[in-house]
Amino acid sequence: MRNRIPPQTTPREGGIFLDSERRHRRVVARLLSSVFAAVLAAATAAPAQAVYNGSRADSDDYAWAAKVQLAYPEGIASCTGSLIKEDVVVTAAHCISNNGRSPSAIDVTFHFGQKRSAYTVGVTRAVASPHYNPALIKDDIALLFLQSAVSEPTVQLASTPAPVGEEVTVAGYGCTGDPFNAAEPCDPARRLMETQLTTVPAESCPDIAGPWQFCTFSPHTTANRGDSGGPVVWSDHGEQKLVGVTNAIELPPSPAYLNLSASIPYELDWIKATAGLR
Repeated sequence: MRNRIPPQTTPREGGIFLDSERRHRRVVARLLSSVFAAVLAAATAAPAQAVYNGSRADSDDYAWAAKVQLAYPEGIASCTGSLIKEDVVVTAAHCISNNGRSPSAIDVTFHFGQKRSAYTVGVTRAVASPHYNPALIKDDIALLFLQSAVSEPTVQLASTPAPVGEEVTVAGYGCTGDPFNAAEPCDPARRLMETQLTTVPAESCPDIAGPWQFCTFSPHTTANRGDSGGPVVWSDHGEQKLVGVTNAIELPPSPAYLNLSASIPYELDWIKATAGLR
C-alpha cells in the first residue's frame, strides 16, 4: 500500500484538515485516512528531521529550495518546492489539489528558518500537469508562478533519469519522526533537511504504474509529511540536477523505506513549455 506524501498541515482554530486519500490498487479500495486536529496524518512526503533520519542541508547548496504554504478552509498545508526559473517553482500536484479542491492562496518562502535572509513571495497561478491522476499518482507535478521574479539561483533540470543503483539526495521542510509510526507527532523541521536514497527498479515499489515515476530505497531514512514536491537531486557527471519531485512513500508491509518520485525527465517537455523555458 502506498500513501501520497501528504502536505504537512497546521489547522486553523477550530478546524481540521483531511488527509490525502490512501488507495491500495491490489485491494481496489478507496479509503480516507484518519482526520487529525493538529496535522495531516497521511504518510508520504515530508522531511523527517526535515526528512526522517536526515541531516541539516547546506543553505548555500539549496538557495533554490522553497517552503510552500497553501491556505485551505481547514488550515494551512505545507509542501516543498524548487526554483526552476526566476519566477517559477516546481512542486507536487497533490499539494495544490486536496480532495479535488484548490487552495485560496499560496506563497513560497526562500531561506526558510534563516532569520536574516528569509523572505516570502506570493503565487499568482498554480498549474498541475494536465495528465495528473491522483488515483495512480500519475504526473503528480505542478508549477507555481510567482508574483515577482527572485534573484536566487535556479536548479538545473535533468534530461535523463538516474540509473538504478545511483545515490540521490532528497530534501524538504516537513515533519520529524518516523512516518511509519503514526503515534509520533509531526514536529516541523526548522531548517531544510536532506538525506540520501538509492534508486531501485520500478518493480520494487508495488504502486508505481508507469514511467512517470521512479523508486528509491533506504533501510533507515526517508521523505516524510511536508516533503511533498521537494527536490530529488542527482549528481550527473559532477553536475547537481533535479531528477525528481517527491510524491509518496510505500506503506507497510512494503520494506522500509520506499519512496515514489515524479520523474523530471519524463515531465521535461511539459515543464519547459508551461514555464517558458528554453
